[in-house]
Amino acid sequence: MHLGIISGASEAEFAKVRQYGLHYAEFCVNVGCDVREYTDHLEEIQGYQQAYDVQVASIGRWGTKRLADDGSFDQPEYEADLALIDFAAALGCPVFVCGCNEVKGMSFIQNALRAADYFRSLTDHAAGKGVKIAVYNCDWGNAIYNKAGWDAVLPLVPGLGIKYDTSHCINRDGDYLQEMLEYGKYIYHFHIKGTVRIHGRNISDPPAGFDDIAWGAVMAILYDNDYQGVCSIEPHSSAWTKGTRGDFGVRFTKAYFEKYILEEDGDDGDKQYMPGD
Repeated sequence: MHLGIISGASEAEFAKVRQYGLHYAEFCVNVGCDVREYTDHLEEIQGYQQAYDVQVASIGRWGTKRLADDGSFDQPEYEADLALIDFAAALGCPVFVCGCNEVKGMSFIQNALRAADYFRSLTDHAAGKGVKIAVYNCDWGNAIYNKAGWDAVLPLVPGLGIKYDTSHCINRDGDYLQEMLEYGKYIYHFHIKGTVRIHGRNISDPPAGFDDIAWGAVMAILYDNDYQGVCSIEPHSSAWTKGTRGDFGVRFTKAYFEKYILEEDGDDGDKQYMPGD
């Protein structure tokens, strides 16, 4: 298991990842972002990986509308996903994270079948490229984010996994430990993000370790499922993403989680991995 952090793709961002003493970065190429801002700089980013000893562990695209109103694939978004899968393969990045939106007017089953078609097309495209597809457990532009969606879609798409973030389940009043217990074998990528919820209301998303998530139990379940991927730090709250406090929050979370990370078989953080193997 490894620690990493969500990062940009510039040389300065790679340098910052190494300043934190981390070897793994994650790119979030979200809705509104032109994927070419990343893919057109492939060789530069490959150079940064080598120069700073930082591997790109996950590339994701959140919030986009992948299915059109008639249920067909939105072609520009579909092509963007394919391009990012190829980009991930070229970087040696083992996970591409995405979702699939609900189509209004279609039943739950119809939506699940179309989502399965979409994810299956991505897993087919990724086959043989060293990239696995994971659906994120957030409902931002995504209808396949919890038990109902996973039970309907995962059996239909062999090889599809989950990118898991405990905070999303908590803020839906769900039981994150039960979800992880039931679906832990599908987790290909994991976000470390704190959240504080009081009397059913989200109060803050501070750095993980400042919150009330049962992180020891969370990590135990990951180990029980032989998770060998990256736990990616996600600075989230606006009060904790800038300046001195933002830097302190990342360093605090890194120090907090290092006690949970077992680097096995002499692994020094440079080993390439494939989640689910």
